[in-house]
Amino acid sequence: MRRLWSAAAGVPLGVLAALALAGVGGSAPAIGAVAGALLLPALVWIIGRGGREAALAATAQAGWLALPAAIAAWLGLAPGAVVLLVLVGVVVLASLLLGWREGRGPAASAAAFLVAGCVGVPALAGFLAARGAVQPSFSEGTAAVIYGVDARVATRALPACGEGPARVETLLERGAHPSLSQEGAQLWFDAPADDRDGARQIHRLDLASRAVFCISCGEAGNNRRPAPSPTGSVVVFDTDRHADRSAPANTEIHHLRVVSGIAPRGSRRLTASPGRDDHPILDPGGRGVVWSHGSDGRFAVVSAGFRTGHGALLLADPSPILPGGAAWAAPVAWSPDARGLAWVRGNPLGPMSGSRLDPATARIDELGDGLGAGAVAYSADGGRVVVASAGGAAGAGRLPAFLGFALGVLPAAFEPASTAAPTRLRTGPARLAPLHDVDLGEAAAWGAPSGVALSPDGTWLVLAQRDASGRERLLRVTLDCAIP
Repeated sequence: MRRLWSAAAGVPLGVLAALALAGVGGSAPAIGAVAGALLLPALVWIIGRGGREAALAATAQAGWLALPAAIAAWLGLAPGAVVLLVLVGVVVLASLLLGWREGRGPAASAAAFLVAGCVGVPALAGFLAARGAVQPSFSEGTAAVIYGVDARVATRALPACGEGPARVETLLERGAHPSLSQEGAQLWFDAPADDRDGARQIHRLDLASRAVFCISCGEAGNNRRPAPSPTGSVVVFDTDRHADRSAPANTEIHHLRVVSGIAPRGSRRLTASPGRDDHPILDPGGRGVVWSHGSDGRFAVVSAGFRTGHGALLLADPSPILPGGAAWAAPVAWSPDARGLAWVRGNPLGPMSGSRLDPATARIDELGDGLGAGAVAYSADGGRVVVASAGGAAGAGRLPAFLGFALGVLPAAFEPASTAAPTRLRTGPARLAPLHDVDLGEAAAWGAPSGVALSPDGTWLVLAQRDASGRERLLRVTLDCAIP
């Protein structure tokens, strides 16, 4: 029986060793599990000859520390499989040495080692994520580029809007993450496609004719969060099609050219990493993309410029703009004048806190709590902003914000839980506070927001909502505005 105890404790230790030496792919973890189940009992038998095998079998239960460590290594949390293997190995060897010297096993059981690992491994990963966040720097060159973009954007007179909407109408009974074209004639969103697999795909709605085109239908995976260029000829989005057994949480950013409502060539992959790359937003200057990037259990908002070569469209190496630390971080919207980059930070499975950054001056203004992906939108000149938020969270959304480093590495299928929390809508001049509330009446109570898009002149918006049962809809909200 004591050898069975040692064999069981050796399984997670062998899996962790396989992840450290050979990675996740192939049959390495299975081979490691078998090797661990054979080698740890053999080591206990060799060292424990002379009557101490029972004590060593008890101390070998420290191998169960490797189970949470292996899970953390598989998900890509810091400090990585190699360091975790070293740390667990030191504890196991120290425990075996104690059993050999004292002739008895420690009071700790397999369950105690499991509990210790489930607490200690995430705590270590969170500490390293918080300490390892790269602080961004803003140079005079960055400010010059931002001011240059701002100078080329035609300004509009800000409308004076009342608290209540003039009209609320349903555009579609489906859809999330809306985004409007520069002239406001086309609406981009993601929604389940009308096919057998029901994967989310990128759609475009012509607001005049109400015709809907599925832009990414026929492409693999769930394709979400479209971010079109001002002309609508290019759209970037994130997809989970590259996820597999070795990287279950992998998402990548794709680039798609659109001609007359169709994509003649299909999309091109822009990013390539085993972690999360999603929530893309096009640079207002047309030079590149901003997105949420995860690596080694750390998340940050990063940017990279486009570059071409040998007929391919690529991104340069990403540079951090905003660090997430122990939280998850993602961009939400970048104003067309480049003077307002809105982002969220916290627990990605629930409402988060939002902030607005001026990349030219590095000034940060708070946008409040209860925000989600796509919860902020700007008018065509960046002069007016709208913020959609929700008041509550469900399930994992109630976990603390500092757990974002661990929750952010979950597969993309783990969307924020639907809640019955009402929608709160605020709007006003982008650089003045506070924003005033828009009274949506009964429409607010239907569900929580899943995105918002503001018209070019700031007088109407498209609001996406999701109710507690998971139903979705897109509303057009015409504000009670008077344009000077």
